Amino acid sequence: MFLNLGGLDLSSIVLDNLTFDAKSGDQLENVSLELASPQVIAFCSNDNGATTALKQLLDAQGSIEEGSVLVNGEPLGKVNRRHGNPLVAHFDDIELKGKTVLKAVKNCLKHHQNVLTIDQTNQMLESLGIVPGRRVADLTPDEQQKLRIVLLLSWCRPIVLLDDAFDDLDEDSRLTMSELVADYTKKTDSLVIFTSQDVSTLMRFSKVIYYFEGSHLTSARNVEMLDSVDCVVTIIGTGFPVENAVKLGAHMLEEAPKETRFLFTGNIQVLLPLMEQSTITDVRIEDATVEDELMTW
Repeated sequence: MFLNLGGLDLSSIVLDNLTFDAKSGDQLENVSLELASPQVIAFCSNDNGATTALKQLLDAQGSIEEGSVLVNGEPLGKVNRRHGNPLVAHFDDIELKGKTVLKAVKNCLKHHQNVLTIDQTNQMLESLGIVPGRRVADLTPDEQQKLRIVLLLSWCRPIVLLDDAFDDLDEDSRLTMSELVADYTKKTDSLVIFTSQDVSTLMRFSKVIYYFEGSHLTSARNVEMLDSVDCVVTIIGTGFPVENAVKLGAHMLEEAPKETRFLFTGNIQVLLPLMEQSTITDVRIEDATVEDELMTW
């Protein structure tokens, strides 16, 4: 589906014991991680502080209090000074300017170097059912969001910060656009970072999830090979064999005399024999929330 763009330089971000105070007041504290292309990774957090701090770090808007940052093997300061930071594209920077789709494309691409051509960008949009002559005002909110994502990719930056752009799409569009983004990362050797308040989106569309509690990175989890998403199981009653459930992969969230809640990834069928006690009166299975994820991972 994606155009063959020709490879960009390998994209990598290495934070080593970094403490960073962003201009916005957000922080990263003692964060060490290494991100390398081509891949799509996700940040899971109870707020947007970590992603905002990362954006401002890459834009040199703040101060590094401790540690170091390398972008594509170079100290961040050298990258910013020499290039004006053309490595990074932010979703927030995309505005739909112009009455028609074609005009919005032209306005977005002008004054930028090494980007897709207008025809290439329109080809991508037409594959999504968005034709150049349509009025931007007549596009649905879903179509406008698709347009913004395509325009972001059209800049061909090796590091793309999508923020929570997927969350404003319907389910079918999320799948379509995630496939487009994944194809982009492979064909341009780029690194895409996104966030979401939907656990299913985090798990299905990323290779690795990084979990942040405020300004602290608490853990990382490779989800590429998982064929299911996390759910939360609530057991009402007594006699549920918690130890057996843990051995099968359950992560306990809450244990009370007559109620047990846990997070589970995998085939829920393996738990059914544990729920057959007559003292268990009800079982509820729900989608995991970001709060559940942060309590677990």
